[in-house]
Formats: sequence, C-alpha cells, structure tokens
Amino acid sequence: MPHKLSRFIAFPHPHFMAFAPLDAWARLLFAPAVWISPRYWLRLAFVLFTSFLGTIASLPERIVLGVVLRVAAARTGTKLNHKPGVVVILGYFRSGTTHLHYLLSCDPNFRTPAWCETLVPQGFRFSWVFLRLFMIPWISSRRPQDDMAFGPSWPGEDDFALNNWAAASSLPWRFILPREHAHYSRFHSLEGLTARERARWRFCQFAFCWKIARLARRRALLLKSPSHIARVRALLEVFGPENVKFIHISRDPAAVTRSNVAMFERMSVYGLQDPLSPESVRPLIAQEYVDSERRYLHDLDLIPAGHIAEVRYEDLVADPLGQVKHIYDKLGLTSSPEFERHALAYLNSAREYRAVSPPTTPPPQVDSQEIQDEFKTIASRFGHDRPAINVVPVPAGGLEPRERGEAKAIALACATAFALALLWMIQAYLFRARNDWFVWPVGMTIGFVCIATARVGTRRLGLVAGMLTFLAFAIVIVPNSFLEEYAHRPNYYLADGSIIPWRHWEWYHIFKHTKEHSLATHNVFWVFMGCMSAYRFASRRYVNPPGSV
Repeated sequence: MPHKLSRFIAFPHPHFMAFAPLDAWARLLFAPAVWISPRYWLRLAFVLFTSFLGTIASLPERIVLGVVLRVAAARTGTKLNHKPGVVVILGYFRSGTTHLHYLLSCDPNFRTPAWCETLVPQGFRFSWVFLRLFMIPWISSRRPQDDMAFGPSWPGEDDFALNNWAAASSLPWRFILPREHAHYSRFHSLEGLTARERARWRFCQFAFCWKIARLARRRALLLKSPSHIARVRALLEVFGPENVKFIHISRDPAAVTRSNVAMFERMSVYGLQDPLSPESVRPLIAQEYVDSERRYLHDLDLIPAGHIAEVRYEDLVADPLGQVKHIYDKLGLTSSPEFERHALAYLNSAREYRAVSPPTTPPPQVDSQEIQDEFKTIASRFGHDRPAINVVPVPAGGLEPRERGEAKAIALACATAFALALLWMIQAYLFRARNDWFVWPVGMTIGFVCIATARVGTRRLGLVAGMLTFLAFAIVIVPNSFLEEYAHRPNYYLADGSIIPWRHWEWYHIFKHTKEHSLATHNVFWVFMGCMSAYRFASRRYVNPPGSV
C-alpha cells in the first residue's frame, strides 16, 4: 500500500533544508514563483513546519550577529582576511571530493564546517551545539547519494550554507526544483547573475566563513563544495590570492557524468517537483561539467605559484597517504604525526565502504560528438588517459580504539534511567507538575550515555535504550500523579474527630488520573519521541567525525 500511495503522494523525508529559515523558503518558492503540485504538499508542509522550529531556534543569534556581520562586511569589503589561510577543494560533483575532504579534515591544523553548521548557517555557537545533539537521532548515518559515512559533526559543504541562508546556490534545481534549472544553475558559476544576486552570494559566503573562522581561531579553514570549481575567480576575491590555496581533484569524465545521473535519481526524495528523466539530466550535467573544468583552466593563471595542487581520484584511492604528501609538498603545508594517526584511523575505517550501485540501469546514452571531444581533451589534460599508479596498501594503525563495550554502556544506561526517574519524581513533588514531556530529554540522555560510553552504536544498544526510556516513563507515571497533587492534600476528618488518611480512599482517583494522562494524545507523542530518540542515539554508528575513535 505505501508503494502505491507514493505514486500519488510524496511523503515527508528528512530534508537538508529542514531548519533553513522561513525567509529562505519564501525566496525559494516566490522569487521566482514556482508551482508545487498537490502531490508534494504534504512534504512541503512538513519541511515548512521544521523550518519554523529552526527559525525560532536560531533567531536570537541571527539578530545579534546580523548587525556585526553587516559592519564586518562593510569594513572589509566582504573580504575575509583569515591569517592562518584557507584551503579550498575543487572538483565537480562525484569526482572524489568527499573522500579527499574527509581525509584532510583529519588534520588538526584545519577547521572545516560541520553539517550541523552548514544546514543551519544563520545560527552560531549555541544553536549549533544544540542542533548537533538534536540532529543525531534524525539525520541518517549514510549520505543518500552514495551511502558514504555521514553525521552532524562530519565535514559539510559550505554551498549548503549558502543555499539554506539565502538560496544563493545551484542546489535547488539539482535536488528540490528540477524544473527551475535556468534560474538556479547560474549560481554554479555565478555567471548571468544580477548585481544584487551576486552581492547576496558574496555576502553569504563571507558571513558563513567569518563565523567558521571565529571558531577556527589559529587553524586554517578547509572548504569543499563541488560548485567552487567554477568560482575560482570569485573565491580569490573573497579570500585574497595570497591567503587561499586550492586542491583540484579530477575523475574520468564519463564516470563523473554517469555517477551524477544516478545521484539525481537518489536525491529525488528532497524534490518538490517531478524529477527530470535521465535522458534530460545527462546533457545538462555533461555540459555543466565541461564548462566547469574550462573555467578552472581559464582561471588557473590567477592562482599564485605554490597555491594549487592537482590530484587524480584514482591515484588518491590507490595511494591516499602518498597523494596527501604530494599535495602538502606542492602547497607548502606541514603535516604532523597526529594528522597521520587520525588519517590512518579514517582510512582503515573506510575499508568496508563499497561504492553504491545506480538505483536503476538507464538506457545507454550517447553524448554529442562535441561533448565526447571535450571529454577526451579534459581526460588528457588531467592524465585520465593513463592508468592509475600502483596500489600502496594502507598500513594498519592510527588511533587505538577506545570502545568500552555494550555491557558497560547498558549498565550506565540503567543507572542513568533510574537516576532520571528519581529526579523526575522529585520535581513532580517540588513543583507540583507531572511534566510528562520530560520523557523526550530522558530518552535523549539515555541514548547519549549509551553512545558516549560504547563509542559506536548498535541496533541492540538502541533497543535497550528505547526500552529503558519507556520503563522510566512507566515507573514515574503513577507516583507523579500522587506527588503532583495528592501528596499535598490534608487528611480527611470525620464528624467524631477521627482521622482517615486521604490515601486510604483516594487511590481510585489517582489511577484514574494516571490513565487519563498516559493515554492522552500529546503524551503518546512524547513517549514516542523519547523512545525513538533513545534508539537513534544509541544505535548511531557515525557520531564522531572522520579519524576519531
């Protein structure tokens, strides 16, 4: 039945714009105005509801920082002067940029934006800390497009920040509004933008990186977004030629195009319009890929010597540590034993990853002769007409695992559940309030204790955390009915002056009161949220960023 219904109703799905502010959604839906079919109204309603929550959560910091950012932008001309420097990974979508990003993020000398920051760019310290915890139960452990490891604290793409802040990105046409290609594809290369649109992009790029730079302090910024390959000139203007370095990663053009077509189909779960067919997507992708590499090569002379390094994806896979050394030598960067330990930990953890297969097998497509010739030229320029280098096995090692085991995690979770239930009952007596919604933070706390202790979540640990959350609620629900009201009532006096303690004849009302509250719709919702949060926390595999154990 769900499969048949999905043909007529696009069901809600955790969305990368779930916590984007409402004004970003207003821009997306009305500037220019777009038609959303009734099939997508349920999905749209859900994401607008979560967007409202995100707007409220980040509003205080947004108001306070809004003035600061405008003053900083006016004073510097929207040029970020981050003394430790900026390193930008360049490479079109599906060229291996994520693998390189994960690997370089293991270097403690870099500070890269996390997903909880890029998805809520209008926030800052407090809202980002809250959302990092809040997103753990709901965000997937795998990226939807390729099943690579993923989490709130994992390296994120700053282009998502520009999209979720002011729709200053090409992401809407790729994943949300595919019929609006003509409007949003301009943000990929920034060509064809009005002066106002370009100023909006530049301010958002500056403002978001300004926030990350404040958190980075003495660390260099590490940025990665596939569209940056077509924005080299603009990035040089924002960061300054002397202050930014680039790493270009390339992959065989045919493989890039094929993988992008498959990505469009997998990412349609975010869409608010019917997706384009593979036959329609392929020529758009092929032309954009060619234009992007052309722009990079055209702007290559603008990059100072010693500020650019190039690497092939197949070489990075064959010898990751050797290629990183090559990159560092070209850019004049200094490695460290700590970086090597974290990098080995990440590479060894990634051994089990297998590239995802396309969801469907589209019919064979033949690119135009012009595109085929361009593919050959690009492949030759970046050396993809030569075989990959010899494979160099990644040595075992890295950081020693610090897993403490499920048994200890379960024991601590049980103790936590008991302690929280006791505190819950104490507050019911002191404040004369049941606060049944406490089951949600209780569940989050139990789940967090599990994952913090075991380091790596499991399904069994998640089920235990969920059951402990429900048990904590079941333990307190009757005592809380007594403690919030009846414990404060005086004894009952008979006419002859004898005393009958109220508890001898009020238990019927206590149980009735308990039954009414336990079956109330809002309490069923809170119990569900608490148990689900506990499960998702404790079963989550990827909480710590790459290279952490």
